[in-house]
Amino acid sequence: MLRLYLLRHAKSSWAEPGKRDIDRKLNARGEADLPNIAALMKSRNWVPAHVYCSDAVRTRQTLAGIEGSFLPRAAISYEPELYSGDTESYMRLLIDHRGTAPLMIVGHNPTCEALAMQLAKDGDGGALKTLAMKYPTGGLAVFDLDIPTWSELKPHCGHLVDFVIPREL
Repeated sequence: MLRLYLLRHAKSSWAEPGKRDIDRKLNARGEADLPNIAALMKSRNWVPAHVYCSDAVRTRQTLAGIEGSFLPRAAISYEPELYSGDTESYMRLLIDHRGTAPLMIVGHNPTCEALAMQLAKDGDGGALKTLAMKYPTGGLAVFDLDIPTWSELKPHCGHLVDFVIPREL
């Protein structure tokens, strides 16, 4: 059984005139949420071995705000396709990963939400209900996947262990 952490970036500022969307930064609320997400992950021993992170500024800032809770330290790859990619792009990244250690994606909506819904076969009832309503900024879905290797990843192979949103921490 494999573990996947799927994190949507924390709350970001709106795009400023003349600036690219990819350069948007976290706002004060997003920055304030990060210590709570990190503390929760540490308290539950949710530690990815490898993190695939979008190359957008807001995803990089999100990861920087929580990675100190990962012991041992996770390997990190910044992946441009996570910025504008669809569920197929996210799935391909996971499928191509070698090894069986827990993985994390730090990405964007609507793709995080679509991937989570695609993977969820069953899980915690409250978490499934919350996930079906919305995947807010800073939302973290934790899946146990009923597969022995990442290359076997397919839709509906995941048990949703938890879905955490920052305002509830």
